[in-house]
Formats: sequence, structure tokens, C-alpha cells
Amino acid sequence: MRLDLGGHPLHTRALSVVVGREAQGLSVSADLLDLRKRGFTPVGTEMQGAGIIHQMGLDAHLAGGVITRLAARQPVVAFEASAATRGESCRTVVTRVAALIGTACDDSARLREALGGALGCSHLLAAAQLLCATAAAYAGAGGAAPVQATVLRRDLVFDGHDRGDGRLAIGIQLSDLHTEPAAAGERPMARFAGHDELRLWVDLDGWPARVVALRGAERRRRLAQFATAPWVDLTAALAPLTGVTLGKGSAPALRETAAGRPALQAALQQLGPALIQCRASFPDKWLNVAATTPGHAGLIGMADSCYMWRRGGALQQVRESSSDT
Repeated sequence: MRLDLGGHPLHTRALSVVVGREAQGLSVSADLLDLRKRGFTPVGTEMQGAGIIHQMGLDAHLAGGVITRLAARQPVVAFEASAATRGESCRTVVTRVAALIGTACDDSARLREALGGALGCSHLLAAAQLLCATAAAYAGAGGAAPVQATVLRRDLVFDGHDRGDGRLAIGIQLSDLHTEPAAAGERPMARFAGHDELRLWVDLDGWPARVVALRGAERRRRLAQFATAPWVDLTAALAPLTGVTLGKGSAPALRETAAGRPALQAALQQLGPALIQCRASFPDKWLNVAATTPGHAGLIGMADSCYMWRRGGALQQVRESSSDT
């Protein structure tokens, strides 16, 4: 299945998870990167250009499906501590990561409690959700770790394109590369155990975005039938999502559609957060208004959507004080 999105490239969100086998369980790392592809965005106290706007990651150890170690990385955040943010920063929330140690990876409510909402970080939450979903997809047991211990790499990429007239196309590609642990110097394809792919094309209209059309396919490749593995069409299974608005309250419809398909469930769970990132560059009309309207606040995050956009936080106080002048 080819993804021909058309339109103008807006934004790419890429998430990667690497699972490695260790003697006492699994080592799992997750990375998230947001790449804005055009223009600039006045947001909060900042003028954000194109390029990398978020880069975050998590490093975990799991034993028996339970998180035993967890640490966060935040090389690129939206808001650094400054006088403009009254000393607040996206990095302040990193201390909340430690609260997840001892949590079962299938406890989605606990993940949201620790990293979501007004005191959390939606980007670290997205990385944690995919980390746990990916670890659950690997059922191998621990053992003596060889030199090359990676057993699974999952990559989930969202590409948003402006198709004009208020339309947005999003291409989604999920890739699970399964490998066998091996000694140093082993040939790469000798480690190959399988490659599972999922591709989705979503056509959206307006904001909050309504699903106009949706199609997808998946395939599983193993060495024995590598060149002949067929794509399985998922379009009929995705049909119930046509007409659904991907705003608050859409999660049950997404979960029901993906029931019994873990890879599809992992991809659709991340669609909403990826869509929000595309909004900053789509369409240009809102930026024209921000540039020509005196006192316009620019892009504003939803109240209590994260620590920096919480009610009563620095960004809200700065915004309120500027509107009074």
C-alpha cells in the first residue's frame, strides 16, 4: 500500500521504541520528535520557528510487565525557564516520572495520572504509552544478554499535509522490526525475525478535525515469504470512523474500531496528539489573524492540557496581564 498524501507538508511526529533483552527482564527506550515543516508559530511567550520543536525520551527497565526503572530525557522542549515564563519550564514535570516506578505497564490510567493533565507533559505521556504498548507486544522472556540484545524496534510516524480548503491528510506508518539476539560480527539479516507494517491514510476536514475518509492495510513479512507477503486491506474495518470528530470524546470510537488489533490500537491512540501538533501550521489563516490583530495572544494551549498550560500557571498569568494593558 502506497501513501500518496498530496498537499503541502506541515508536520511530522515520529516515535520510536527499542526493546532489548536483559538477564533480569527488558530494557526499553522510547523517543518522540516533532518536526515542524513550514512557517513559524507565536505561542505562549515564544516565537517558534520550523524545525525540531519537541524531542523527548524515556529509558525504562521492565520485569514481569512492571516498570522497575524509569528516567526521562528532554533535549528540546517548547518552553525553557526564563523571565518570560516566570522561571517555569517544561522540564519541571520530569520529577513525576519517578512515580511510575512499580507500575504495571498495562495500567493506562496510572500513566495518565502521572504524566497527563494539568501537572504533566503530553509528549512524555505519548512516549510512555507507546513504550508500554510496544513492550506488551514482545512476550519473550529474559535471559543472558548477548552483544546484540535488541529484539524489537517499533517506529510510528505521522505526516500531516495541508490539502487546501480546510482539508488535512495524515499518513501513518507503523513498523515493527523483530530481531534475534546475536553475537558480535553476525550478519544483519541473520538477525532478522520478522517485519510487521501498518499504513493508514486519513483525510480530515475542519477543526476539530472530522474524518472524511480513511483507508489502511497491514502486512507481515518473514524470510520464508519475504517477497510475496500480501497486504491485507483494513479499509472496511476502519469504516466506522468515517464522520467521527477527533476531539474530546473520540477515544471510545477509536478503541472499539481497533479492538483485537494491537498495532492499530497503538497507532490510533497516538493520532489525537499528533493531530494537535499539525494544528500549529494549519491553516495559515489563523497566523494572518494573529499577525494583524493588536493584542492577539497567538496559539494558546488548552487549559490544563499540561503543566505549562495549567490554569493559574505562568503562561496564563502573562497572557492575562498583557491583555489588561
